[in-house]
Amino acid sequence: MLSKIEIESIFPFFVFDEPFNKLLISIARSDGKMNSIFNKIKVGESLGIELVDELIKSGIIYLQDSRENPIKLYPKQLIKKDLRAYTIQPKLYFTKPFFRFWFAFVQPNKKEDGNIDIALLLKSFNKDGYRLSSLVFEQLSIELLKLKVKQKDINLDICASYWDRFSEFDIYCNSKEGINIVGECKYTNRPVTKSELLKLENKIKQSSLRADYIALFSKSGFSKELQKIKRDNLLLFTLNDFKLLL
Repeated sequence: MLSKIEIESIFPFFVFDEPFNKLLISIARSDGKMNSIFNKIKVGESLGIELVDELIKSGIIYLQDSRENPIKLYPKQLIKKDLRAYTIQPKLYFTKPFFRFWFAFVQPNKKEDGNIDIALLLKSFNKDGYRLSSLVFEQLSIELLKLKVKQKDINLDICASYWDRFSEFDIYCNSKEGINIVGECKYTNRPVTKSELLKLENKIKQSSLRADYIALFSKSGFSKELQKIKRDNLLLFTLNDFKLLL
């Protein structure tokens, strides 16, 4: 485990003080939606934004705005009752996987004397560590997708996760050529099946996204049924394809 001096050389000293510490732990253990995090740790929006700005300046986190279209397009537009309380939220992400690891597993398991409860840390990591691996897998998948579609003369402009009031998507890319790509990443120990592709296609329809290509990334490959699907707009990637990033 890192010494106190080594820790202080990595993190600004104030991140371990409240409410920064509580905010960072909440980011690490959630989907990152900013307003939801503020509500969870019981800080007002004004103070929350100040805390976020300070953490962004320190290089610990970054903010990603939602690309969801506003529900209200003009001032007097009538909105359905069930959508009046809905808020489009940005997400907060750590700039480095190590930062997320620290505030998801190490910091919450510190004892009063400052030492780490290793048993609790390992128990927590064994239960939720896949979330950290899945996020890194998504980020690498985006880089792989950029390289592969460039071979088709497609230059991706915006390529990141996407979320709206209906669903969330691991990858949603827009290209300079006007081509849209929706992607899903499965960091699991079983092959991705045809039913999961159909589920993704239904999500795309519900969110009214245009998908000129669908890209699937799988740690454990694909079912034989899915591999038999021959479509020019369906891109399948396994771990072997990631060698291109080396």
